[in-house]
Amino acid sequence: MGISKKSLAAIVVFAILTNVLVCIGGSFIFDRAVQKIYNERGYAVSNIILKQIDHEKIAQYTKTWKADEYYEKMTDYLKVIQESSDAAYIYIAVPYEDKTMKYVYDSGSTIGFVDPIAASFEEIWSAYKTGERPKSYLVRHSQYGYLTSSCLPIHDGTGEVVALLFVDTDMKMITSTIHRFILNISLIALVLLVVFSQLNYHFVHKNLINPLLLIRKNIQSFAATANLNDNSLAKIKTNDELQELAESVVAMEKNTVGYIENIKAITAEKERISTELSVAAKIQLDMLPKEYPAFPDRTDFDLFATMSPAKEVGGDLYDYLLLDDDHLMITVGDVSGKGMPAALFMGKSKVLLDFYAMLGLSPKEIFDRANNQLCKNNDSGLFVTCWLGIFCFSTGELRFVNAGYPYPVLFQNGEFSYLKTKPNFVLGGMEDFPYVEHTITLSKGDRIFVYSDGVTEATNSEKQLFEEERLLEAMKTTENLSAPDVLKKVREKIDEFVGEAEQFDDITMLQFIWK
Repeated sequence: MGISKKSLAAIVVFAILTNVLVCIGGSFIFDRAVQKIYNERGYAVSNIILKQIDHEKIAQYTKTWKADEYYEKMTDYLKVIQESSDAAYIYIAVPYEDKTMKYVYDSGSTIGFVDPIAASFEEIWSAYKTGERPKSYLVRHSQYGYLTSSCLPIHDGTGEVVALLFVDTDMKMITSTIHRFILNISLIALVLLVVFSQLNYHFVHKNLINPLLLIRKNIQSFAATANLNDNSLAKIKTNDELQELAESVVAMEKNTVGYIENIKAITAEKERISTELSVAAKIQLDMLPKEYPAFPDRTDFDLFATMSPAKEVGGDLYDYLLLDDDHLMITVGDVSGKGMPAALFMGKSKVLLDFYAMLGLSPKEIFDRANNQLCKNNDSGLFVTCWLGIFCFSTGELRFVNAGYPYPVLFQNGEFSYLKTKPNFVLGGMEDFPYVEHTITLSKGDRIFVYSDGVTEATNSEKQLFEEERLLEAMKTTENLSAPDVLKKVREKIDEFVGEAEQFDDITMLQFIWK
């Protein structure tokens, strides 16, 4: 259903419900009013009878229960009153506590007739004991019909209540009056329903439906074309919320057009930046050695490294250089921050480390000089955590410096453990920092695994870290694997732990095996 049909249906349903409620409420009120009228009319007839009959004779009849000449005259009188007043029944009776009544007079029975009380016993008994008329209407369904009674006490000369006078009115008279009322009011309501529905629908359609349909048409047209050629909303002049809505839609469409133009410009700029980042990522990867085997003419060691950036470009670095036939330099680092600034700082750090290493300097001297160079003009406050070692094949001696980098995993004497030393300060953080160099001796078959904190700080969806314990467990299954297979195995363990969680840091790993 469209909004026009819905509004028409709503108007009709509302009008019908309103008229039904009016009829129900009116009939209820009218019913009470009619009952009161007929009840009061019964009391009027009762009062006339009370003034005409002999109360002392009634008191006598309640004791002797025998008719006499006066009784016959009274009977004739009451029958005349009954016929002339349209009363259903007129009778005089004495109520008893066993909920029965003994009739002094009843048009359908003889004196002394006993019958159960059909109306409310409490009210009849109260009227008999107190001498006051009932406060409510005595309406009842009985074998004599659907009746309402007007009840008045009959007092003797001493003021004692000797009997009750009842004038019954047939409720059919009341209900027929009410039915006529309902019929008349329903006809009137039907006419009003038709008139109200037409007027209301015309008013609603003109002041609400048509503007809404116009707004809908305008929005559909704008959604299809995204232009401002349609100025139909200017026709809405209702001076209310609908006009404000139309003006808001026009303003929204203008803002949307401007927003689309901005999005186009931003998208073009992002595409340009994305292209540049792709080129930068390729340049960065080209700076890192990636061939395997790294040195095909050397079979006495196995070496491989990988770097997986968290963004298009990363801040991690790694490198390995054969300084001569007897010395191999390996280094792994992690620049603070991410993205292009970290990548640029990484490139600068790698060039410095390689340059000083090729000069034949020791790891300590390499770090001393590279640190001072990185501290110069470092207004961005970037720094590098780094591990650099120089291995001598003839002696098995590995000299290394750890500048705030995670402890490497060492495989020696058939066991995996962390190569823990007192760490140094980061590169680029403090000029002239005195770095401390450490030395260990490797045997053939020993392995060393160097990694960035992106490995141990890999996080799953429950915000749990991979941590050093899991890394050590993963390494314990790699003692017979080649260098590339070791890195592949560790990455599988990391991915299995992380699941669908997003990688937030660069992951760099390097494996050296002295065969």
